[in-house]
Amino acid sequence: MLRHYFVGMAIGNLVWEVLQLPLYTIWRTARPAYLVFAVLHCWIGDLLIGSVTMLFGIIAAGRQWPFANVRRAVLVTLASGVAYTMFSEWLNVVVRGAWVYRSTMPVLPILGTGLSPLLQWFIVPGVALLFAYRPQISTAEALVMVRLQPRIAALFILTLALALALWLGSLMPALAASTPWVGNRHAAARLITATEATGNAPQIDAGLQIRLERGWHAYWRNPGAAGIPPSIDWTGSTNVKSAGMYWPAPHRYLLYGLVTQGYEHGVVFPLSIAPKHPGAPVVLHALVHYSACKTICIPYTAKLVLRLPAGLASPGRQAPLIAQAWTRVPGTLAQAGLSLSRVVVSKSPGHKNTAILSLVVDAHGARLAHPDLFIQNHFSTATPGAPKIWLDTGHRRVVLSVTLKGEKTAAIAGRKLRFTLENGLAAAAFSATPVFGPVPPHGAGVSIMLILAIALLGGLILNVMPCTLPVLSLKLMSFAGASGGARRDLRITLLATALGIIVSYGALALVVIMLKAVGATIGWGIQFQQPWFLGAMAAITTLFAASLWEWLPIPLPGLAARTATVGTEASARTAAFLTGVFATLLATSCTAPFIGVAVGFALARAPLVILGIFAALGIGMALPYLLVAAVPGLVRWMPKPGRWMVVLRVLLGFALVGTAIWLVWIIAAVVSPTAALVIGATILVILALLFWRHRLGNSQGRLRRIGAFAVIAAVALAIIEPAVIPASLAPTKQRADNTIWQPFGPARIVKLVSRKKLVFVDVTAAWCLICKVNALTVLDRNPVARQLRAPGVVAMRADWTRPSAPVTAYLRSFGRYGVPLDVVYGPGAPAGIMLPSLLTPGVVMQAFRRAAGPLQGTEAAR
Repeated sequence: MLRHYFVGMAIGNLVWEVLQLPLYTIWRTARPAYLVFAVLHCWIGDLLIGSVTMLFGIIAAGRQWPFANVRRAVLVTLASGVAYTMFSEWLNVVVRGAWVYRSTMPVLPILGTGLSPLLQWFIVPGVALLFAYRPQISTAEALVMVRLQPRIAALFILTLALALALWLGSLMPALAASTPWVGNRHAAARLITATEATGNAPQIDAGLQIRLERGWHAYWRNPGAAGIPPSIDWTGSTNVKSAGMYWPAPHRYLLYGLVTQGYEHGVVFPLSIAPKHPGAPVVLHALVHYSACKTICIPYTAKLVLRLPAGLASPGRQAPLIAQAWTRVPGTLAQAGLSLSRVVVSKSPGHKNTAILSLVVDAHGARLAHPDLFIQNHFSTATPGAPKIWLDTGHRRVVLSVTLKGEKTAAIAGRKLRFTLENGLAAAAFSATPVFGPVPPHGAGVSIMLILAIALLGGLILNVMPCTLPVLSLKLMSFAGASGGARRDLRITLLATALGIIVSYGALALVVIMLKAVGATIGWGIQFQQPWFLGAMAAITTLFAASLWEWLPIPLPGLAARTATVGTEASARTAAFLTGVFATLLATSCTAPFIGVAVGFALARAPLVILGIFAALGIGMALPYLLVAAVPGLVRWMPKPGRWMVVLRVLLGFALVGTAIWLVWIIAAVVSPTAALVIGATILVILALLFWRHRLGNSQGRLRRIGAFAVIAAVALAIIEPAVIPASLAPTKQRADNTIWQPFGPARIVKLVSRKKLVFVDVTAAWCLICKVNALTVLDRNPVARQLRAPGVVAMRADWTRPSAPVTAYLRSFGRYGVPLDVVYGPGAPAGIMLPSLLTPGVVMQAFRRAAGPLQGTEAAR
């Protein structure tokens, strides 16, 4: 009974924690790796709470449990779980501020407790107990339960002690430097820093974090019709030369018909602290003034004191939160991949003292995604509302028109205005002076059917890209076994694989829609930047290799499993479906031709369009399977199953182990060499345990079960270890013989082009196989390598192996959401020439000639 209860609790709580995560502000502010950590942290806590509450239920049932008083045990278990949840939510939301609800979280009217966590402790334990309870217990089982009661009691006491220790540990102050929250349940403020000590850097990253109750807002530097923007008085601070406050891009709200501009769910204002004496302790005295509004507005004053000791500036717990806040601070137009063409002001027809301010913005190689405009200047009358937006065909030019009621055109023309322009996740701040002129003309949209066709073709091409080569081994085994099987079985297996691919793309689309809804960074292949994903893929690849060597009793994909007399028909279909999922996950590290266009278009559109385009990608990638399922005779060229399959299985198993080694090598680049060594050792332990379990045979049942639990534990460690091992903060070093590559600097490109230089930018990542192919076959070989070493050429390389806000913004500026990306700049192409994903020497050299212009083209081609 207890075993079934814990299995039900483990599965139910894990699913619930993942599903309710978007109801908390951490979903909007934290990076994906921290989200995974938060889910696992809460999940382990749920299991401990479930153990303790079950212990209370057993104590309440008395010595006759589980033969009597079962209902009493269930009621006590559920009641104690709900009571603890109400206390925990009050403590962590109201008192400690450890987490904050979003406006989408339903709460109880008086207590303010979130409804989702309360329902969790009604539904999950209830279903787990229903799953575990069996009314009829045999005599043998009863005797076993009686013998186990002392052990169960000891185990639950140990669990209670562990839960109490972890709970007390969670009440201790966090490692990262931060002040306590100052405020009330509606709004509160605190100072946070990205490091635990000052270090020797000339700047210290910090943040002013404001926590807001659902429905309440804090305000931007131009708050609009109501509200007070935050301000900080640093008087009394020690060892502080200067302190700069930066403003994330705002949102627009309507309060009783009045336009306000600010933030909801909470906000972090990045701070840049410059010490007078770097390396010495810093004491920050911040007197913060701000306001928060819902139906009423309340001014707040918070006195915050934060002390940073001298020492190594190791990253603190709040570092990801501050880094995420920096990504929301607007950069320049060039950094956002935009340029301002015109700013005009004209009279509004039929409206006296009303001006229309219009801006024309162009995107260089990128597609504009949900642009919005905010004006930082204050006007004598009402705050401007949302602009009218017209996008041209291709979404590379936008006209934004703002109506300024009560303003005369003469007062606007010639006045220097400060703007913040949002373009999806990117934002730019710039100044401009309007001139008199008519509202610029505007154009129409783009064909969705064309993009769907491009997505279909891109998905088909993914089947022959380097990133999917590891999955080719699984495909070969599938077709090899199919050559000697029935056509019905062949169709079912191939359709299951195709379904796995299409369902996986649908799941990716839903994840993208959720991430986009909360303003998180989205892209093609960004999961390869997450250590936990790399560890999971390395472990899964190792298990697939072991299955090919028959060390793991799971069916092989396709009919090969049935030919080898392993598994049942249902399990073979499941394995084929999982093969499709596995292929999709590996394929997302590639940006095949047409993929960039389709994904870039999708991520800038509404949810239904995203679903449609990702479905087209999945259908395109699944086309070979669907074709063979429709015409099974296509596999007749494969030889019949025989001894050659044993040799092929061994070779393909080694190919998958090679894939696991490649993933471990990526962990070294994403996390650290230490993490790679640990994961590599864990992979070897998994293989050794599987081999040992295989050699035991079926006679040692108990030892085989111990081996199975050991394998599960090792796989779990392979997934968790990369996320908990501290990442190396040193940048990825270039090879000594590859000195032509300079660090990536978007601001330097304009200066270099103005000096008649040619600039080649290569955006790459350690996990991108196409990037490696491009480097080995084109960039590191003549004539391209000779051209990159030429005196008038500057080669820059941007590394996207780890998450990087500047590199992500640069990709967005060209409408790209993945790597590789190669761009050539020059006097003849100051906006840059974007090259295709798969490079050839001819394409690169032709781009150099075009970028050099008509006068320098001959010299650039040498």
